[in-house]
Amino acid sequence: MLIDPQVLEDTHTSIEPDRGGRFFGLFRRKKNHRALLNKIIIWMFGPLFLLWTVGLVITYFIAQNIANAPYDRALADHLRLLKHEVEQQNILNGIQLSPSAITILQGDPLNMIHWEIRDANGNSLGGNAHIPLPDNWTYEEDKIRLRNETVDNRSIRVAYIWGGQDQGGLPFLTIVSQSNEMRATLQQEILTGMLTPQLIVLPLAALLAGLGLTQGLEPLSLLQERIRARRANDMSPISADLAPAEIVPLIAAMNSLLQRLAATNETQRRFVANAAHQLKTPLAGMRTQAELALRERSPDKLNASLEQMVLGSERATRLVNQLLTLAKAESAENPHLIISDDIELNELARTQTSAWVDMALEKGLDLGFEPAAYPAQIRGDRLMLAELLNNLIENALLYCQPKGWVTVRVGGDALSAYLEVEDCGPGISLENRERVFDRFFRILGSEADGSGLGLSIVKEIADQHDGIISFMPTSTRNGVAGSTCLRITFSRIERDQTT
Repeated sequence: MLIDPQVLEDTHTSIEPDRGGRFFGLFRRKKNHRALLNKIIIWMFGPLFLLWTVGLVITYFIAQNIANAPYDRALADHLRLLKHEVEQQNILNGIQLSPSAITILQGDPLNMIHWEIRDANGNSLGGNAHIPLPDNWTYEEDKIRLRNETVDNRSIRVAYIWGGQDQGGLPFLTIVSQSNEMRATLQQEILTGMLTPQLIVLPLAALLAGLGLTQGLEPLSLLQERIRARRANDMSPISADLAPAEIVPLIAAMNSLLQRLAATNETQRRFVANAAHQLKTPLAGMRTQAELALRERSPDKLNASLEQMVLGSERATRLVNQLLTLAKAESAENPHLIISDDIELNELARTQTSAWVDMALEKGLDLGFEPAAYPAQIRGDRLMLAELLNNLIENALLYCQPKGWVTVRVGGDALSAYLEVEDCGPGISLENRERVFDRFFRILGSEADGSGLGLSIVKEIADQHDGIISFMPTSTRNGVAGSTCLRITFSRIERDQTT
């Protein structure tokens, strides 16, 4: 089976430069998969934009504090000056400020200082009576308090201090206020000076970062071009010479996948070739018998042709089943193979032997089973091991003559367990013992009806389970000597527990 490049393209994120250059938009998406560059940009600039937004808020409050600090110090100085002036007077006789104090308090006409003196009950004694007091103000002596208020839709900054005493010892509250317009102007200038470089640098940083990302991902584009240029049936490893170190594990994984796909393709190619080659003979025979049946007028000859067609179809069916079993056993990525099953060989062999009793009786053969004295536990795939034993038993029954015998045994020792099938058939010569496991190999002169796949299937399944196949010495039963004894030895998963 060949792999269509379009399938790989549709199931993986594709990395592709645009026609105009190497910048954003360089990667396109397949189906719902997000392009790698888009994901990097989101994770890079998303948190950066969030931090920048938080930085703007922090910058705003910093600018506000910087702008308020000098004006608050000046307002506190005016507050102390006013308090000192009033302490030199008798507030019950009215408040008169010195010309120098008035000049200082008036200051800039656009940023004039307003003032007011109140007694302990909050009654105005002099100054601008419209300066509002806080709802809850405390009698903390010599503690300057600052707050923002709104008067006539204008924002003002108010400072007040309690604890001053006039010449008569009467306490009073000193209040001064100033418009926030100059503060807002200074704050705006500070924000402009701080944010303007950020607004210029941030887009440039994003531009350079995007350019750097695309240049950094250039090896991926080159790798993509090399993969796209490969032929559909090219399963050779992908070279990692020009790939960055971070991509080398990905290329190694892709090469491993290509290797497994190549093995699977080769298995399927062999299966198709074997099936096409081996099915030609039975299908040709069935066609010949069908043509003869069409020309026959005699019922007896017609029935004979139909019987041959049935036998031919049975042989073809058996051949196809064996081919499928062999392909399944050979598959390197067999999803049905479960090597982790715990299998008791006595139970498995007894079940499979019982299934062949009817065929043995029809052929007049003595089919026996000799279990091991103790449980023989191994690890493997139950279905595949059953297929292995079925092929051994079927081969033995096919090649034995009537009144012969076949014995299935289970045995082992503390480290291993084995399945063994012995028969009294024609036997296998020493020079053919290696070749009998090849596909479609049949010993010359054999009259039994077979395809030459049974022992090939046995070998494939044994190899998958790390089993060892060996020819063992034969025994004699009912005066008839055995000719072939095949043993497959497996490793135990635990030692026998003797009693």
